[in-house]
Amino acid sequence: MSKTIFQRILPSTLLATAAVSLALTGSAKASVVDLGNAAGWSVLTYNSNNTSDSAFQNGPIGVVNGDWTQSGGGQTNTQQPTQVILSPGHTNNGPNVETTVFNAPLLNSAWADAVNASANLASLAPTQTLGAINSGLTITESAVGHYVLSISSINLNQTALTLSAPAGSTFVLNISGNITLNGGSQGNGLLIAGGLRNSDVVYNLTGANSNLTTSGGGNAQQIYGTVIATGSGASVNLHPGQINGEIIATTLTTSSGALGVVPEVTPSSVIFGFLGLIVAISSRRALMGRVRAVAALRNGRLG
Repeated sequence: MSKTIFQRILPSTLLATAAVSLALTGSAKASVVDLGNAAGWSVLTYNSNNTSDSAFQNGPIGVVNGDWTQSGGGQTNTQQPTQVILSPGHTNNGPNVETTVFNAPLLNSAWADAVNASANLASLAPTQTLGAINSGLTITESAVGHYVLSISSINLNQTALTLSAPAGSTFVLNISGNITLNGGSQGNGLLIAGGLRNSDVVYNLTGANSNLTTSGGGNAQQIYGTVIATGSGASVNLHPGQINGEIIATTLTTSSGALGVVPEVTPSSVIFGFLGLIVAISSRRALMGRVRAVAALRNGRLG
């Protein structure tokens, strides 16, 4: 894998006076597609949602143009403290552990970045074209690489699509149709193996009305990676299901104990490169340490 040089680092955007901020990074190279302000959310959605008996962990929740509704059940009761970022005039109908912040400029910027990222990922030349996937399948790559799969749809019942590659590899799945995952047996869904991490995979639903829908008890349907569905009629619907990564969707519905978890190993912006390269700043603390070091160096020179 070629080395990546950060050309610039943007300052964090403050969400509120005592709020956690999203650490942002600039483009590593001219050819990279940067999630920008769309990175680091547990959920980023455009319309009013309908989520019940569900929880979202390790990142803020953002609704660009609607209300946030999160009600009832054991999963909501285990919701971690987080912020719900809304545009003025909208309402947070979530549990008390959620703090409401109004920040329309951040939300509008984040959604624009998500739409741009989806379009740029969709423009990548495929390394493999698979058409419709209607039965269990394992895609194994033995060499470290950055793989782009062109898929028309995924429709699985009590089985899994598993991606496997050595550490340092990445997958972008551009899906023009729908993803439908059914069944209540554990070990199903969109899985990863080998050296892949959740942050190495993105499922990019490219159709205007593409949707991801899961069903089956006990969150048997597991999805490892970031899901992007920014088409005008696109949606993510977990009834139930678990996404181990960021959820970016025009419309979101969940029920029956659905869960969204952003991996803590990538707390900052994630950059998907032209070759699928993903770069993450390890922590906000490390970023601030670099900023302080640069400031100290400058002060020493001035002295």
